[in-house]
Amino acid sequence: MFKLKKDKLGRSIEKFESIVGASLRINGDLTITQSLRIDGTLNGNIYQAEDSLATVAIGPGASVLGNVSVQDVIISGYVKGNIVCPGRVELVHTAKVDGDLTYGSLGVAVGARIMGQLRQIDEMTQNEAVHAISRAANPLQLRD
Repeated sequence: MFKLKKDKLGRSIEKFESIVGASLRINGDLTITQSLRIDGTLNGNIYQAEDSLATVAIGPGASVLGNVSVQDVIISGYVKGNIVCPGRVELVHTAKVDGDLTYGSLGVAVGARIMGQLRQIDEMTQNEAVHAISRAANPLQLRD
């Protein structure tokens, strides 16, 4: 009689330009131009190249210890760092974020965990938005 709607979070992109496999660990910052899926571990920041609109997907069991500053991000794993996305942030039910989120739009599934402040870019003044994005582009600044 009643049907449950399936969770559509995390299904926005099915094709990725680059994939970091589950057994791979990267130490260092990444600058991307299109799309990246992370299933392993990244100890570093993720930035999108100038004049690019990049998307990052962080798979279940994956971890990023660093800031993420891209157009869109889909998180199923763990991020310890600040996230700045003028587009959308999608957090699936397995997502865990330890850091501040600055976003254009936000989707959060039941079960996702966030330990940090949420700030929508539309609600910020232009100067605050520029400051938040440039702060994310600085070297790793993690919350305690």
